[in-house]
Amino acid sequence: MGEVRGSEKPAGLSAETSRKVVEAIEASIPLYDRVNDLISFGKAQVARRFAIQRLELAERRVILDAGIGPGTTSKLIVELANPDLLIGFDASAKQLKSAKHNLAGTKQTGLQLVRGSFEFLPFRGRVFDAVITCYALRDSVDIPKAIAEYSRVCSDSGVFADVDLGKPDNPLKRAGSVFYIRCVMPIIAKGAIIGKMRGNPWRMIVPTYKSLPTNNSLLSQMRKYFGRVEITEFLMGGIIVVVSTPR
Repeated sequence: MGEVRGSEKPAGLSAETSRKVVEAIEASIPLYDRVNDLISFGKAQVARRFAIQRLELAERRVILDAGIGPGTTSKLIVELANPDLLIGFDASAKQLKSAKHNLAGTKQTGLQLVRGSFEFLPFRGRVFDAVITCYALRDSVDIPKAIAEYSRVCSDSGVFADVDLGKPDNPLKRAGSVFYIRCVMPIIAKGAIIGKMRGNPWRMIVPTYKSLPTNNSLLSQMRKYFGRVEITEFLMGGIIVVVSTPR
């Protein structure tokens, strides 16, 4: 478990690994929500809902869903509010197409989809009342740069929420999380998709998890750009919700 010892510094994925991760996520689209819910024991969606509630959407009219994927988070946002503008952002054209399809039947009329990199958001500063990224920060090539960009586009009165896998600081909890991600999770995912798709796209969670900082290290990075940073842990720190507001 060498990745445990080398996990204290936030980093990111190599360009090659990032490409493979995007391909894996695209391959997972048909069973994305079902399998993610299964391998997280239902907590993936619980954490999403918790983060969205913390966004206080009734007061926020321009929202960025960074790493929109197939639109799972945006669907929840639309359920609770109908923002004037909801930007779905992703590096994958296939994911954006899937999100457009999945959101076509919702009441959301202010949806726009944009493709690009988390490290170089194509938006002017301080434009969003709320920014949320779910299970996507660890897919960044440069995690600190992505955090800086989220801070840059978040308005002075806005809020940023990051939902992702967590890497507990407690060595025993961290070892348990690493073992689950490396050895157990791929087996559960494979059992869920057998006969439904080729390969096992969920195996690519392993290198993305390896790139993650520990929970406390992530908070330290967040505090460089945000004034108030609060973390809520699920599954003993294996899933986290970090809510931050600008300085």
